[in-house]
Amino acid sequence: MKYIKDEITKNGLEGDVLEFGTWQGLGMIYLSNIFDNYKMKYIGIDSFEGLPDSSTIWTKESFNDTSEQNARKNILQFGKVEPENLHLIKGWFDEPIVKKKLSTLSDNILLVHLDADLGSSTKVALDLIEGFLALREKPLYLLFDDWGCHPDEVPDAFWNWVIKNHSKYNFKAIKLYSTNLIRYYKLDFAK
Repeated sequence: MKYIKDEITKNGLEGDVLEFGTWQGLGMIYLSNIFDNYKMKYIGIDSFEGLPDSSTIWTKESFNDTSEQNARKNILQFGKVEPENLHLIKGWFDEPIVKKKLSTLSDNILLVHLDADLGSSTKVALDLIEGFLALREKPLYLLFDDWGCHPDEVPDAFWNWVIKNHSKYNFKAIKLYSTNLIRYYKLDFAK
């Protein structure tokens, strides 16, 4: 993660952080502490009702032990984000109101943290960020938190999305970092 932060700050890249699957705010806390004092909005999207479906290792409604208020409190207490720069959107990723609220909060997403747990949710999240890809020139960073949790679910969702969109938006997906469970990519847009 330090490499990505260094690349962003060294190149003076600006934009906001978008997180799919905020749960209790742990990912947002981590990211805001990494980007300490770097001017950006932190936007988290979560149903705060748990997972919509069961999967290989998760069951429907897992991660429902939180609320929007609890996540906000945790992020503001333990993270380095000013209250006016923290925005939480309660809803399922594919709800039209979520897309509408996101479009009013930012027109410049720089980093996307995908902690959606499921391949189906990851697909919907990736489809939602397409609105930020048209005419894009600067890179977009994608951080996948559940890459290796289920055999092929999140990787398949990502690669199917890349195959569908790389020519349309003229980008290359460059792997920056990986472990068994996480994977970081940079979408590099041709100029």
